[in-house]
Parts: sequence; structure tokens; C-alpha cells
Amino acid sequence: MNFLPFLIAERLYLKKNKNYTLFLISILSKIGISVSVFVLIISFSAFNGFQILLNQKILSGLPHGVIQLTDQSLLKWQDIIKKLKFFPEITYAEPYILTNGLLLINNKTKLIEIKSFSNIKNFKKKFSLQYKKNDFFNKNNTHEIILSSYLAKYLSIKKGSSINLIILNKNEKHFAFHLRYFPLKVTDVFESHGMLDSNIGYVPFNFFKKHLAINNAVNSIELNTSNPLNANQIIINVAKKIKTPLLIYTWINSYKNIYEDVKKIKAIIYIALLLLVIISSFSIASISLMTISKKTQEIAILRSIGANNFLVQVIFLYYGLRSIIIGSLIGLCIGIITILNFKSILYFLEKCFKQNILLDNIYYNNFLLLKLNTLDVIIIFTSTIIVGIITNWYPAYYASQINPSVILKEY
Repeated sequence: MNFLPFLIAERLYLKKNKNYTLFLISILSKIGISVSVFVLIISFSAFNGFQILLNQKILSGLPHGVIQLTDQSLLKWQDIIKKLKFFPEITYAEPYILTNGLLLINNKTKLIEIKSFSNIKNFKKKFSLQYKKNDFFNKNNTHEIILSSYLAKYLSIKKGSSINLIILNKNEKHFAFHLRYFPLKVTDVFESHGMLDSNIGYVPFNFFKKHLAINNAVNSIELNTSNPLNANQIIINVAKKIKTPLLIYTWINSYKNIYEDVKKIKAIIYIALLLLVIISSFSIASISLMTISKKTQEIAILRSIGANNFLVQVIFLYYGLRSIIIGSLIGLCIGIITILNFKSILYFLEKCFKQNILLDNIYYNNFLLLKLNTLDVIIIFTSTIIVGIITNWYPAYYASQINPSVILKEY
């Protein structure tokens, strides 16, 4: 590789220049590019982290799909569960019951949702709870409940506490409703993430079968798939093969718009900051033009000793790109260092600004994560260089068109 154009460009750049206005504009342009690239890499990392947290805190706490039996369904939920075992795309399926209940403890009351579950291993994996044998539900003991951390804090209870549950039960024989009272033990507490799962308690499926006798009324099955982002197609194919009237819906129906909005916002921010890079690049291009007008003698000398148009173009193209490359690298380095030390920086800010409203916001506590993606770094740096080449092409072309004989006659 011929490094001659780069060495000549460095020589021209390092030559003493007493024009402090150009120097100031050059510094400001580099700062503009550095800030734009820094904000781009931080924004992209924030969006990457946001998507990861969505997967962890929404998809992990929600079923990927739900199948509901209708009055025309010829099969019972037990038959559906057996059929689902033959589909490798379905990683987990269980029936569930969802109802309302009232918690009572120490003169405190709280209306919550009560949901059943069958598989404790899947439940503990879903909420990242530590699983220990002989340390959880006894199949013969159904008077146990798992509460969200929000409810535990609200009711001032903890793991091992006793609590009372009131459920409105329907008597199918007499078509009447009556209240059922159950003393329960809080076996565990899972970490809630916002309003989605903060007001819910989980009890064993056998609790409903044994005490409320509603086994025949179960008509809902929740399931997880091997590919949550393709849950719609997977569950539709499953429903077609089961060949019985069913109602189906997935998490995508309610939450896919979040992912689409994240992609749109990411694109808007990328375009907006890229425009700022373009503006800064044009500033550097204008500096290159002014520099070329002041270095016509050097250009004429280069042409007279044999430099062709291409060599002159490469020299001044690199001359303009030099500032853009430096600004981009500074912005990327600061951004990467910030991302890698994000937790330490956040801890320092929380320690120094304990009463800051922004840092106490629920978004920062639950949905702020910076995830560095190598592809994003490559895209940002490549885009900046391409913009620099485009904006500095004309100054380089202008330099190559200078006639050395006309310039040297003036000296």
C-alpha cells in the first residue's frame, strides 16, 4: 500500500497556520462529530438493553400464547395438553385459572388477582427463583401462595408469613355466590416489574381443584414456544392440527407494537444525529476548501514534480477525512468506555444525587441497561466515514483541477 498521500497530507496539516478562525472552526467541528457519535453509540446501546429487558421482564413473566376452549370444542383441556406434547415448537403448556381475591393481614386488605400454576420448576425458572428440593410446595398441602414483591411490601409481609385469602365462589347447583375463607402461607416472593405482574398471587392448581371444585370449568391453557417472536405462526399451526374450535391469542397481539416503536425511534435518532454529523462534515469540507485556496503553491509544486490528479485527490480527501476520523474515534472511545463502566457511573450518580427525581424514576430502576453491540459500532463508524468521503470529495476534486503553470507564474 502506498502511504505517500497520507504522509503528504500530514505534512500539510502540521505546517504552521496562523489562521486561528479556521483552527477554532476545526475544533468545533470535531467536537460536533464526537458528540454525535457518542450519543449514537449510547442511544443504540440503550435500545439494545431495552429490548433485552423487555424479553426478560415481559416475555419471561407472560405466556407466549393462550388457547381457550369454546362451547363448540369437542375436547377437554386434558386432551389438548396431551396433543400439545407432540409439537416440538411448544416447550411448555399447562391449564390455568384466573380469578379475583382479597388478601387480609393485620387489618390491611388488598384486592388482587389469583392465578393457578401446575409446574413449580417452570414457575421458578420464569421468575428466576432459586429452586431447592423439599423447600417448596408439597402436593398434599395446597394452602400456600407466592406473592409479588410489590404486594409483600404493601402488606408488610415476607417469606414464611401467614395470610388470609377470601374468594367469591360460585355454587353451580344453587346458582348462587358465597365467600370462601382460606388461611395461606407465603411460600416465596418473586420480583415484580411494574404494573404488569405487581398485583398478582400464585397458588397451586390443586388448590382450585380441591377447595373450589372447578376442574371441569377450566377452559384456558397457557404455553411457551421455542421462538417467542414467531409465536403467532406457531400457535396458528398448532390450532389447525388439533382440529377443534379454539380461541387463540399471543403476547404479540398486545406487545409487538413496543418492539416496532423501538425500531422506529432508533431509526429516527440515527437519522437526526447523522444529519448533525453531515453538518459538521460540511464545516470541515469548507475548511478544506479554504485551506486549498491558501496552499495552491504547494499543490502546484506537487503537480510540477509529477503528482497526477488521483494523487492530489487522495491527499486532500484524507486531509479533510482526518478530522472526521479523529472526531469519530474520540466519540466511539468515550461511548464504549461509558457503556463498559455504566454500572459504576450509575452507582456514583445515585450516591452523589440521592434525591434526584430523574434517578428515582421507575425507568432507570427497571428499564435502563446499556448493551454494546459490535455491529452498531461498525455501522456508526462506517456511516460517518462514508459521509466524510462524500462531503470532502468536492474539495479534493477542486484541488486536483488547479493548473500548476498558472499558479507558478505568480511567484
